[in-house]
Amino acid sequence: MVNLQGYSPKYLYLLYSKYTKGANNSAGGGAFCDSYHACDNILSEGLKMSAEDTFSVVKERIDKFDLSQTHTPEEWQSYFDDGIFVLDHVDYEMKEHALERIQKGMWSENNQHFDQGDFNAATAARRLQPVLEAILQQQEKERCLIRFTMWSLFSEEQKEFFSQWVNQAEANRSISEVTAATARIQAELYPKKDWNLAKSFLEPFFDHPNDLLRAASGAALGAMCLDGAINLPALGMVMQAVKEREIARPGFAGAFLGQLQTDSAAIAEIEESGVNLSDWILEIISKRSTDEPCVPYYNGIDFYDHEILSTNPEAVRLLIDSGAESVAAMAATEEDRCIDGMQVLLEELALSADEFVSRICCWHLAGQYRFLHPEGERRGYVQLEEREDVDIFLVFDPEEYDDRPYAATIYPKESSLTGQTFLADSVAWKWIDKLVPPELRAPMKDNDWPYKTPQIDSDSAMYVYGACIVDLFGDTETNKWSHVWVKWPLRSSEW
Repeated sequence: MVNLQGYSPKYLYLLYSKYTKGANNSAGGGAFCDSYHACDNILSEGLKMSAEDTFSVVKERIDKFDLSQTHTPEEWQSYFDDGIFVLDHVDYEMKEHALERIQKGMWSENNQHFDQGDFNAATAARRLQPVLEAILQQQEKERCLIRFTMWSLFSEEQKEFFSQWVNQAEANRSISEVTAATARIQAELYPKKDWNLAKSFLEPFFDHPNDLLRAASGAALGAMCLDGAINLPALGMVMQAVKEREIARPGFAGAFLGQLQTDSAAIAEIEESGVNLSDWILEIISKRSTDEPCVPYYNGIDFYDHEILSTNPEAVRLLIDSGAESVAAMAATEEDRCIDGMQVLLEELALSADEFVSRICCWHLAGQYRFLHPEGERRGYVQLEEREDVDIFLVFDPEEYDDRPYAATIYPKESSLTGQTFLADSVAWKWIDKLVPPELRAPMKDNDWPYKTPQIDSDSAMYVYGACIVDLFGDTETNKWSHVWVKWPLRSSEW
């Protein structure tokens, strides 16, 4: 007989209902699956495992389910039942993983008819109702709902069902007004193709005191600009209004710009509208009333500042002068190469009383400019190890890792006789093997995307061995390297 002692009633109910035949899978039903045949097996074997082991087994099943392939309705149902089951895990990261898999599964199921013309996806009620009921059972129900609607890509039928559901959930106070509004925006339950129709819904949230709702509305406006919604003001006027709102209450412009920033045509349109994006950003930073808030799912304007201004020493100078040292430091250290005019600013920022600012600038000077900053040495952020054939700059985060180097940059020893300023491949790998010995490196074949390696470009070659990363910079045709970056090297005493 299976020993059920130690399992919570809720866990046993979920386990049982997960693997027993549901009598009602309609909009009002609460059953989770139709897999009756699995009941005896899960009770006799699954309950012998710990609850954690069972969650791991089910999680592995949803992770291995190939969303790029066609599946039967029964297979899809089992997949979503598994996702709902994992959602009940106590750890929020597991909940978030389950919601992500459910989201992706819905998109894949909705699109299976492109590969299989006679396939009909489950109704919106059947697919969404069990997920939404399960979300409302979570202690972090509002957080889970926001995560579920972010990047949701619902079908039109699913949007209609969700609209009715969220209205009811708000009316009976299962969720707050703010959460309901944020979910509606993220699920695109507004006429996004016409600003005249969307304005009355979106605009009241542009200055809302809730940071997440305000950011969501900013992203919605940015998406409408990107998609060419009709009846919008001229882009230059929109950019001016966004800037003014951001200065008055930070936390809107970053989400807005995030929709446009990765689209080169949109950026070109901004510039053509008469808005200089660098000047636009600098004015916001110099005039904003407070620092911007940090909200989930949406990047703030400072995230884009350091990318847009990363090759502009004049802009970095202005950031420093306006007191925005951290933004200046992130901009100055963004590019993995030397930028004319940037070294003197990095050296100045390295003297900052802000430990983060000082550390990342000292690191960047060592790794890209071959410069050992005295302040970095004093604080224990950088160290130079000179050897016969190379100079090795080590960088440290003493508070986090004590005396363990975070990374090393290997430079060729310049020869006064030959003038050689590159590392031969044999020398590079000799020192790579000393810093991260082969016997200590994880197998490179185990790497997952985006770190399937080696990644060979014309000017760099990257190898990833688990946590250890090796980047060789130079000519990949001749294997002559200007420098090599190694993550998690051994201490110099262990070479």
